[in-house]
Amino acid sequence: MNKKTAVISGIVIVILLLVFGTREWVNGNQGSTLEKEKMNRIVSAKYPGDILSTELTNREDKRQYKTVIKSEQGVYVIWSDAVSGEILDMNRTEDEESQRERITKDEAEKIAAKHGEVKSSEFNEENKVYLVRVQKEGKTYSLEINGTTGSINSKSEVESEDEPAQPNTKITEGKAKQIALKEVKGTVTDIELDDEDGVIVYEVEIETKTKEAQVIINAFSGEVSSVTMETKDSD
Repeated sequence: MNKKTAVISGIVIVILLLVFGTREWVNGNQGSTLEKEKMNRIVSAKYPGDILSTELTNREDKRQYKTVIKSEQGVYVIWSDAVSGEILDMNRTEDEESQRERITKDEAEKIAAKHGEVKSSEFNEENKVYLVRVQKEGKTYSLEINGTTGSINSKSEVESEDEPAQPNTKITEGKAKQIALKEVKGTVTDIELDDEDGVIVYEVEIETKTKEAQVIINAFSGEVSSVTMETKDSD
């Protein structure tokens, strides 16, 4: 009986050693965080698409990987256990850019500064863009900068507030000069747009050897409205 008891006791001890040893090995492995590349492989195997980003976080007091993936159905955020690789949560987000951090106002102004001296800047919450005004070589420009990527969506010159914008005309200034010179042979000394009774016209001043002429041309049709000639004063 003693021999039999000793054999049984020996078997029990071996089993206990195996159980506790295995538990310690498992616990040790449970404390190791998976590498980002391995986590990406796990996610890619389950969810086809392009991985936009993967970051290690502390969510719900647990180490979790936050993976953003873009598929044909949309952009998704996947939360995974950083140790076991188990997928814990998955939800669809609005778009790719919503997962990226917004650039700061200072960063937007540094981007704009490459195009001139920054005069003002503000963030448009609705369109998620920075609107920045800069000045360069006496001109003012308005820049629209993507609030996420920092890329410039548009750049346009701003008309000076004390100088009204010139109206769009079908007849160019060069064409108006040609029309005027067909009426009066000479040298164009001045040309400007004017409003005559609601009609936009070119006033072209031409000088000849003996006379000074003014030719009025419709800025849209090119029709000559009038030609006025005056004799030059002789000194």
